[in-house]
Amino acid sequence: MNKKLLISNINIKQEDGFNILSAYVDGDLIFFKVPDKFPLYINAEWFIGISLLEAMVSQRDIEVDAGVAVSRVFYDQLSELQTIYSKWNPKLKKIALNCELSNRDKQFTHIGSFFSAGVDSSFTLIARRDEITHLVMLRGFDMGDDDLAWNRRIEHQAAFAESSGKQLIPVDTNARDWTEKKEIGWSFAHGLLISSAGGNLGMKRLYVASSHTYDHLLPWGSHPLTDPMWSTESTQVVHHGSGTSRSQKTKTILESPSVAENLQVCWENIDKNCGECSKCIRTMAAVFLLNGDVKSLPKFQMSQLKKLQPTSDSLKTTVIDLLLLADETGNIEFYKKLKKYYLKYERSKIGSLVDKCFLNSILKKTYRRIRKPRWLTLRVIPAYKENYDL
Repeated sequence: MNKKLLISNINIKQEDGFNILSAYVDGDLIFFKVPDKFPLYINAEWFIGISLLEAMVSQRDIEVDAGVAVSRVFYDQLSELQTIYSKWNPKLKKIALNCELSNRDKQFTHIGSFFSAGVDSSFTLIARRDEITHLVMLRGFDMGDDDLAWNRRIEHQAAFAESSGKQLIPVDTNARDWTEKKEIGWSFAHGLLISSAGGNLGMKRLYVASSHTYDHLLPWGSHPLTDPMWSTESTQVVHHGSGTSRSQKTKTILESPSVAENLQVCWENIDKNCGECSKCIRTMAAVFLLNGDVKSLPKFQMSQLKKLQPTSDSLKTTVIDLLLLADETGNIEFYKKLKKYYLKYERSKIGSLVDKCFLNSILKKTYRRIRKPRWLTLRVIPAYKENYDL
């Protein structure tokens, strides 16, 4: 085992109207900043969430400074949590956590839910409207998050939260910058970052909206198996919505006009919907099939279906969902056109199998050498078998 990964100097300070929780993680300063009307609490779990994958891939035990105890409930789950991660990706090896332990007795009262204003988190807000007191919006989950766009988004979402009887907690952080520096895939790292946040934010319960349904689960950062394992004595982490398809969630949202008009689903912008990226188009397509009208989204055009052709099994699930919805609503033209792109993806997998079995993967190797896909440069991604040659 190499040298340890150290989490040190965990502290909270007030500065310029913000509460700032920070620590040195492997020598780098990591911070979380919220408006000073929202308290933060000194716990190590958020920083463990940031650093666990780095520790596992580099095979270093994590050591937390003396004086900051870790929840015994979380500590007892950590071995099984690492077992799951290592089954997803054998590059990840189980490590030890060296720290003080405590049976945390803090009694929180707030119920939080991570909120991006996308389909998944908006559905969770509707489904748990009577429970949720706070919406937590984390900076860095989206593309193009310049300061002006972030401030516009916070202003808009704070007004939406207030109109819904909730409070918005905007969290600014450099955590994603750190994971990218360590070459850890965001599709994996994001789940640990949000699931580990509850105790530091003072939440009795923290909802994490599902990305996938139970019938299409795959290795992913946020997952119904792993999210609850970040619970402590004081905070219950709940993975919510895996029993509901994306189209069913969209239908529920359309029945709540104020939530529908607040939808923000874009890959490219954080304060508006471009109407051109695949995430915008798949939401526009569902609204179209459900005969909905959402002013914050451009109108769907049938010519845009080509952009929904899957490039991975993760994206394939969204296409299957739309195919089922088109069949249910009787839109034959939509169904036939989208099915053509779905089958094109399935046929491409046959070609990959032939390449692997008979050509020693020479086509794949040539493609990767020429195109140099981004994930090949990453040290950690969720699914090992899908992306690595075995």
